[in-house]
Amino acid sequence: MDLLSTLATLAPDHDTYPPRLRALTSPPSSLTVEGGALVAPCAVAIVGARSCSSEAATFTFELAAAVARAGAVVVSGGATGIDAAAHRGALAAGGRTWAVCATGRGVCFPKEHADLYAEIARGPGAVVWPFRAGTAALPGTFLYRNAVLVALADAVVIVQAGIPSGTFSTASQARKQGRPLWAVAGPPWDPRFAGCRRALEKGARVVTSARALLGALGLSAGDAASDGEQSILALSGLSAAPSIPALPSHLGTAERALAEACSAQARHIDEIASDARVCARDAATGLLTLALENVVVEGPEGFFRRAK
Repeated sequence: MDLLSTLATLAPDHDTYPPRLRALTSPPSSLTVEGGALVAPCAVAIVGARSCSSEAATFTFELAAAVARAGAVVVSGGATGIDAAAHRGALAAGGRTWAVCATGRGVCFPKEHADLYAEIARGPGAVVWPFRAGTAALPGTFLYRNAVLVALADAVVIVQAGIPSGTFSTASQARKQGRPLWAVAGPPWDPRFAGCRRALEKGARVVTSARALLGALGLSAGDAASDGEQSILALSGLSAAPSIPALPSHLGTAERALAEACSAQARHIDEIASDARVCARDAATGLLTLALENVVVEGPEGFFRRAK
């Protein structure tokens, strides 16, 4: 990766100013970048709550590492909690991460992330300040930071967010800018994931594993996702089944495809429908029929697995 000169401040008419940012209603008039150039074949934003559960932080770390190993850049906002876990996961995997700050250069927020920012800025990742030097962190700068963060990404993933949550603005920006939005459902009874569930109700796709997410984004998962799959099971309150029986011989073509798309681990109906190449409505009908025949089991709502 070609590096910028140690530090570069770019105007919208600069040759290396990211074209995606020019599409914003109000592109950053002063964009300071330290580290590698903001160019990548694929960039995935991974964001969420500052006060997150340890399980969510672990999954975020593993997810970001898998995304980085697959060759994509991990984009996040440099905050504590989920953001920090995303940056550190990418770094641990030897990949690239872009930290988009809610301040101008010279103001470190949060202060305890000075070392993290310095490590990212050494490249090939980059620290990005979309404000003039010395700009302090204010509610408005966080909202604008989120718009810039989304603009730099090809897809956005929310790992954990409650209600109310500042992450909502990132989800809103993803919808506004036409970026695919993904969210971890979490246990239905856990209010710390209420914001994620709200995003899913508004059309976000559910994250069931690192491997499934990478596949949907056209990235090669390799063997990077096994630990992440176990973590997402823990987050969702699910457990893996060791084996599944053979399918009944009387199943029709569509029902068999749906059953084969299910596994011993619960998968969301959208993911099953995609793998089975069946529309969502037909998938819902077919899975209900399979559940009545004890071929699959539903639970939690919207998730199905093969019956033991």
